[in-house]
Amino acid sequence: MTGGQIHLVDASEIARLACEATSSPRKRAHLLLHAGPQDQVQRLMIVLQRGSYVRPHHHSEQWEMLLLQQGRGMLLHFSADGHLIARNEMSPASAVAQIPIGLWHGFIVLEDVTAVMEIKPGPYRANEFADWAPPEGDARAPAFIDWATNAGIGRQWKNL
Repeated sequence: MTGGQIHLVDASEIARLACEATSSPRKRAHLLLHAGPQDQVQRLMIVLQRGSYVRPHHHSEQWEMLLLQQGRGMLLHFSADGHLIARNEMSPASAVAQIPIGLWHGFIVLEDVTAVMEIKPGPYRANEFADWAPPEGDARAPAFIDWATNAGIGRQWKNL
């Protein structure tokens, strides 16, 4: 993103990202809206297709805000050892989520062409992933997605 101009993210840009996401192994594509990793506010538009999920992680030094632009997804809250604490659907009726520092969370896509704006304070810090959850693209990821979608609150994921 260069300075001095307005960048509108419109339907055609989301459609372009959706096409990229469809052909991506992770079933997602993103658009950086900040200049680089040192920016004080990190802004990222992410478009995801069904089958994609964001592996449970936390940010030990950052809060995170998600703004759903279209589609639907399930925001998951976990304990540090993999117990499911809460499952919150993000939809047009509940489109903003504020995630505090240190809270273990993940995201499951419920509808194709789900677009989410992610905002975090900078500089960039990598996600701190849960070692108990399968990496994206792992053969166990679909089983995790199914479990997280249907498991009772308080249940713990067992790495199958």
